[in-house]
Amino acid sequence: MPKTTIELQNVQKAYKGNLVLRGVSGKIEEGKTLAIIGPSGSGKSTLLKAINQLEKPTSGSVLFDGQDLVKASNKELQHLGESIGMVFQSFNLFENQTVLKNVTLGLIRVKKMGEKEAEELAHTYLQKVGMDAKAKAYPSALSGGQKQRVAIARALAMKPKVLLFDEPTSALDPENVGEVLKVISELAEEHMSMVVVTHEMNFAKKIADKVWFMQDGQLIEENDPNAIFEQPKEAETKHFIEQVIID
Repeated sequence: MPKTTIELQNVQKAYKGNLVLRGVSGKIEEGKTLAIIGPSGSGKSTLLKAINQLEKPTSGSVLFDGQDLVKASNKELQHLGESIGMVFQSFNLFENQTVLKNVTLGLIRVKKMGEKEAEELAHTYLQKVGMDAKAKAYPSALSGGQKQRVAIARALAMKPKVLLFDEPTSALDPENVGEVLKVISELAEEHMSMVVVTHEMNFAKKIADKVWFMQDGQLIEENDPNAIFEQPKEAETKHFIEQVIID
């Protein structure tokens, strides 16, 4: 039976009295890929940020390896945060630093790694995502797809237990989408524990071990990809699937 890495227990999040997460509960299993789908404004990205405490839940628990992150101290969160990597839709690279420096910065500052060791590790992960040839380049010289691959390398270099992706292709031109999805697919094949918020339905169907469908801040349905996309049980899920194209 797969080990649970993260467990959400009745997670709620309110902004100025508006409830954007309405009691989400579920388990994220080790070595599996979870895809979260749903219409815009359904709470997908907020849920992702609640997992790594970028957004503090109003109530509920986020258990990571048995520890409740909601109740953790800042020091505990900093330590645990190293185990949860995140790749944002807008890359979040430092424009005034080279590709190599973007990857080594966290290793040196957070992991307290020596510069030489950090650079060796950075080259390893840049090579993994096909970006080592651009190690000396600055982000301004890269395409969106290349920037996102650097962001993935940066997250992987920290050796997280779980990697979160927040709409990793939404800011990309169509011709750059495939190269990023290829990298994520390879990580799925290697059984990296991942949570991917995505609007790429064919991709979700292909790589996910489990799919969550969210609407109005609620987890409406969870199942394996074939069941979700071909035989959804809930009316809301069925309506959403009918609106998207699945090959």
